[in-house]
Amino acid sequence: MRVTFRTAYGGSEYLEASSSQMAKARQQVMSGKRVEKASDDPAAMQRSVEGRGEIGALETYSRTADSALAKLTTMDTVLGAVVDKLQQAKVATVSVQGSIATTQQREAAALTLEGIRDALAADLNTEVRGAYVFAGSQATTPPWAKIAGSWTYQGNAAPVAVDIGPGQTVDVALDGQALAQGTDATNVLNELETLIVAVRAGDNPGMAAGTAAIDRAFVRATRAQSSVGVDEQGIDERQLQITSARLSVVTRVSKDEDADLALAISEMNRAQTAYQAALGAIGTASRASLLDYLR
Repeated sequence: MRVTFRTAYGGSEYLEASSSQMAKARQQVMSGKRVEKASDDPAAMQRSVEGRGEIGALETYSRTADSALAKLTTMDTVLGAVVDKLQQAKVATVSVQGSIATTQQREAAALTLEGIRDALAADLNTEVRGAYVFAGSQATTPPWAKIAGSWTYQGNAAPVAVDIGPGQTVDVALDGQALAQGTDATNVLNELETLIVAVRAGDNPGMAAGTAAIDRAFVRATRAQSSVGVDEQGIDERQLQITSARLSVVTRVSKDEDADLALAISEMNRAQTAYQAALGAIGTASRASLLDYLR
């Protein structure tokens, strides 16, 4: 009987091995994964962990770039509106310069300028996702307020930069004073206040000075818009790079993690056949007697 026991015992080991292989192959077929834990393939698991870290970093950059692009797009639109309003202000002023403009015409021009002033103030106080984009780093404070009859800047000149890639940043807020005032003695909002008075009074030198101030503000606004446009383009290019890099890493991780389904199914069938053969062998061995082996 010792021979029979050894045969059955050996068959049991083979049966267990076949069962384990079949279970492993079935798990790969069901999950689609070849590597789910370190013991499956330590080297592949390490590469997978590193790859997923890269994917996480790229996705963080992508989200930051998306947020930055939303702000820049709004800033671009607002700056375009500022440029348009400054052109309108110049047209309204030029139309009543000289000695032939009537009081009614000057009043109409003054009212137009008042509307433009208020609209410009609203533009310069634009918020995006709860942050004032023309206030420097003072994102929670409206950058422009009328204090004691004078338009006053409440922001600062500190840049607000965000990372959109390794070593690549983009500014998502502007210095509103540099935009509205630059190197002038006063900002364009106060210049418009003075210009409105000059228009109503028919003060041609005052209107000429106001027009010149509008021209300088126009140059500042167009330069700012151009700079924002360059940053928008840079983000678009960076997003394409992120998408390409992420696809490359995902492909690399997939090669380490994912199962070859055709191979896994073949392995599962082979293990099942071996399992059935082991069962048959054990069954046959268990029916044999010592006399069978002595024949």
